[in-house]
Amino acid sequence: MNEKESFGAYIRKKRLEAGLTQKELAGQLFVTESTVSKWERALSYPDVSMVTPICAALHITEHEFFTACDDDQVHAQEKAAKRWRQVTTGTRKFFAISYAVAVVVCFICDLAVFHTLDWFWIVLTGCALGFCFTNLPFLFRTNRLLICLGSATGCLLLLLLACWRYAGGWWIIGGLAITAASLALPWGWWAVWRFYGKHVLPLCVGVLSLWVFALLAVIWLFTGGDWLVSTAFPLALAGVAFLWAGFAAVYWLPAGPWLKAGVIALLATFATPVFNSLCDLLLMDTGKPRFLAYFSVGDMLARRAAGNPDWVNQLTFQIMLVCSAALLVVGAAAEIRRRTRT
Repeated sequence: MNEKESFGAYIRKKRLEAGLTQKELAGQLFVTESTVSKWERALSYPDVSMVTPICAALHITEHEFFTACDDDQVHAQEKAAKRWRQVTTGTRKFFAISYAVAVVVCFICDLAVFHTLDWFWIVLTGCALGFCFTNLPFLFRTNRLLICLGSATGCLLLLLLACWRYAGGWWIIGGLAITAASLALPWGWWAVWRFYGKHVLPLCVGVLSLWVFALLAVIWLFTGGDWLVSTAFPLALAGVAFLWAGFAAVYWLPAGPWLKAGVIALLATFATPVFNSLCDLLLMDTGKPRFLAYFSVGDMLARRAAGNPDWVNQLTFQIMLVCSAALLVVGAAAEIRRRTRT
């Protein structure tokens, strides 16, 4: 079959799939029925100006028109996109109906049983908060993040006030302060993303680092005690140090993926032993093995013989250490090969 015959057979096939006669297709394209017949009998080609109308009438792409065959990959992508749209639309409808049902049922129950509206406001503001995350993002095309974040912030504060109205008490002052301090993190990230186009990730990690200490300080203001400087800040500092070390390995370390994975695995291996040892130092002896004991085979075997279940954790960290060392060796070898080639 030559090129014209292949093209004509394809046009006829797609016309039949579209459920059109030659006369109906000709009417849509404003040509004669004989013209369509000539295309399908491979006697002539359509004019280039007819490509777009023919594609629209036969529901094919221009690539399919010129190649005279179905583009299965494009169709698969279109089907996947259609399924995804159906899933997201169905999920949004499900959440919207669920919120509406919950609000109506709770409204009726609160009035019927208690003859007033009290805990209903908790349900209403809670559903509104959920709506900000499940449905609201799909209602706007511009400034979506700002609108959703602002709406969620307002609904969260209203939810807190609704709980206070129902339960009473002076806890609302501390609750509002801690909530405001917690909201400072997403708003800080948004500000970095909005106003600082460069170095967004390092700045976001910096905001997170400062936010941890600020949140602990706000909590301490309303709880009191001597735990802030003596315990909370050192533990937070250790956590921030591990955070920055991992981020630096991924973001700044001029190495391949194997070496970076080895560094991350090593940090993950040391994290729990460091924190447990630091807690022992700052608080009291918890009975957990000291830092070096986590990686001591002799100490692990002694604990196992004594029936102490901590030996399982020690064995886990020792296996993690071996795997981290293996990744580091593989990564270092890969880096040496890469540098020698360049």
